[in-house]
Amino acid sequence: MRLRRATVITGALAILAALAAGSTMAGQEKRITSADGCVKLPAPGETQAMAFANFENTSMYDVYLKSAAADVAGKVELRDAGLSGDAARKPVEFITVPPHDWAYLGPKGNYLLLLDLKRTLKEGDTVTLTVTTEIGDSLQIQATVRKE
Repeated sequence: MRLRRATVITGALAILAALAAGSTMAGQEKRITSADGCVKLPAPGETQAMAFANFENTSMYDVYLKSAAADVAGKVELRDAGLSGDAARKPVEFITVPPHDWAYLGPKGNYLLLLDLKRTLKEGDTVTLTVTTEIGDSLQIQATVRKE
């Protein structure tokens, strides 16, 4: 009886270890990378700027960009210029990066709006953007300020 109980416990521990390893691997699969970060040069006196980047999702699950921050802004909102009317001027809850695909942020679709700029931006400046996913993973992006 004692041997059988030990075998059951050992088997249960092996299953728990496998499940723990599997959940860790699933968490590690949810990865995104970024490229081509840029900030559109704001007009003189403007206190906000649009920021763009491209995000690649190498996992087999959707990744949701839930929030963002910038070293030069008091606040950053996720926006979608593709929406119509007032909705285009309001923040969205998330931006989806599809599995094994890209999300391209640009002036006619999803973008980051940098609000309450802390300093005047000049062409060629580098801005650090930090984007956070729904599971709390953060990604830093170096974005160059450009005229267009």
